[in-house]
Amino acid sequence: MKIMVPSKIVKSNSKRVQETQTSILRRTTLSKAGTTCTIIHGDSREELLAYAGKVDLIITSPPYADARHKHYDSIHPDKFAEWFMTFHEPFYRALKPTGSLILNIKDKVVDGVRHRYVWKTIELLCQNGWHSIDDYLWYKPNPMPGFWPTRLRDGWEYCFHLAKSKRPFFNPDGVRKPIGEWVDSRLKNLGKNDLSRHNSANASGFGRDLSKWVGKQTVLPSNVLSLALVGKNKGHPAVFPVDLPLFFIKLLSPENGFVVDPFSGSGTTGIAALSSGRSCILIDNNLVYCEEAVRRIQEEVAATPNEVKFEKHQVMYQLKFIKEQQKARR
Repeated sequence: MKIMVPSKIVKSNSKRVQETQTSILRRTTLSKAGTTCTIIHGDSREELLAYAGKVDLIITSPPYADARHKHYDSIHPDKFAEWFMTFHEPFYRALKPTGSLILNIKDKVVDGVRHRYVWKTIELLCQNGWHSIDDYLWYKPNPMPGFWPTRLRDGWEYCFHLAKSKRPFFNPDGVRKPIGEWVDSRLKNLGKNDLSRHNSANASGFGRDLSKWVGKQTVLPSNVLSLALVGKNKGHPAVFPVDLPLFFIKLLSPENGFVVDPFSGSGTTGIAALSSGRSCILIDNNLVYCEEAVRRIQEEVAATPNEVKFEKHQVMYQLKFIKEQQKARR
């Protein structure tokens, strides 16, 4: 990665602060209520080496194969699984023994047919030690419009839950939702079959006991998440809604946990992490996205910058931000 030396000097509070208009931002750390979010411009395969065994959850949406030539290095679908396996070991090492990996991704159509590179990638990960815990679906009530001769609009995407162990950290109480108004009328007058377990008439083995629902205010959600697409670009071509990473952060990481997004784009995972009291690391090899992530997290979470670092020939320059220095940058 080419790094240029800071070249401009800014005076603030009688201090000389090294600044630049042409240098490449190496990393920025933002803080909010005792938690931090560090945005790193770099390759996650290298950057995660410093976080072995420290991460509770990796949640990310990797670049789709050949999907956006103007935004990602193009990866042919036939080579996607092989390419993604170059991240397998850094991800695996970074996670704690109870840690989880969430991959939000969707197959693409090649010559009119769905290419199953996503399935091949998941199978290859499982062959190399990952446990496939569950498959979640992100249902989009407002999918992108369009017309295709043999297909309808894409209204959902996969969210694969993989883990280092068969019993990763799992907190379903963190994602409970209101039970609904139906309980007031349905549970008001319980019938004879509602006072004890009532098994299904078709001998499926399933049953229910409605009397146990009396007084409950919340219920566990299903593994289908209904979340609308983000209306605005947010500085990135494939932004998922904040509530998507927020759901998995609450479900799969403890309070005050540590979250990583290795293909972080414009920082949505960072917004979700700081909003839920988790610290996080965001990594992307696109400088523009890193800068957009810093801007969004400052604006949408009211996080304040602690420090920015530049590198040149193994020399580290640090900028301590205060209000006067921020004014000087403007």
